[in-house]
Amino acid sequence: MKTNRTFRTALFFLVVALCELPFLAGCKGRLDPDDADDRPRTSVATPPPAQISFENGEVILTMDEAAQKRMGIEVNALGPSSNRPQADVPATVLSPQDLGSFRNGYVTLQSQIEKNKVDIGVARKQYARAKALFESDQNISAKVLESAEGNLRALETEEHAAEQQLSLQGAMAEQQWGGVVAKWAIEGSPELDRILSMHQVLVQVTLPFDQNYPAPKTLLVEVPGRTRAEAMLISAFPRVDPRIQGRSFLYSAPAQPDFTPGVNLMSHLTVGNATRGVVVPAPAIVWSEGKAWAYLQTAPMQFSRREVPTDSPVDAGYFVRTGFSADNKVVTKGAQSLLSEEAVLEGYGGGGGDSDDK
Repeated sequence: MKTNRTFRTALFFLVVALCELPFLAGCKGRLDPDDADDRPRTSVATPPPAQISFENGEVILTMDEAAQKRMGIEVNALGPSSNRPQADVPATVLSPQDLGSFRNGYVTLQSQIEKNKVDIGVARKQYARAKALFESDQNISAKVLESAEGNLRALETEEHAAEQQLSLQGAMAEQQWGGVVAKWAIEGSPELDRILSMHQVLVQVTLPFDQNYPAPKTLLVEVPGRTRAEAMLISAFPRVDPRIQGRSFLYSAPAQPDFTPGVNLMSHLTVGNATRGVVVPAPAIVWSEGKAWAYLQTAPMQFSRREVPTDSPVDAGYFVRTGFSADNKVVTKGAQSLLSEEAVLEGYGGGGGDSDDK
């Protein structure tokens, strides 16, 4: 009896051991580090649509075609160009009020002189008649003759004084405005009418004493970053800007909302010989950190943000001699979107380059 019980117990443990063998084998398969390291990894990471990096101090944006299309990116080649060097000199919009006052006073004085001439003509005839009567038969008294002569002399003196005053006013206008504008004011020319009606403005441009270039016939004047217009030379200007020591010239320019009397302008004039370079168009310009930038396409999916010198503005944008070449392509549509995307990527720390090189 005891032998049978011992046999059954041994058989039970044998069956349990056989059942545990497959379980232990499976655990070994899952936990064996050598087997896990030998299995190949098949998952591949998908690159993001845009990345930022920094090379030689320049920002590099890498962007796939789909992202470029979504942002409306367009590029254009720059092409060769030439430009004469420019100098930037200060300018000021002048008030035409003094010219208007001078013109009114001048016309009033002219009218007075014309009236005096008529009165002198009448007085001269009266004096001649009185003199003839007095000399013929003395039908009039000497007192009447003297009165007629005194009236004539008084009118002639008044006319002479008025003519001197008129000449003095003309000379003062010339000293204040120069010969050309003074003539406009004296004659009441169409040029003066356009100035007084604010269709044109007068601009004082001051060239520094240490520069010997002549005043150009035309130059560009602007409220920096806002309004610009082409101004035409009128003449040398006899007044001096007390803030600036230099030679002053008077220009006329089409009236602009920003060109109000007393406003300080910056004028750009061409000096020296022509130089070769390229024009970075205005639509390609973006502003950041107080500087002008353009995105240069360096590869089909790469754009480099490059600084644009702004010391030579032209009508179409900015003329540059270095940093860009005629075969370069720049972003002319969507540049602001690239700048915004760059800011987003920097905020998220996206990119494959070292930001310390920026």
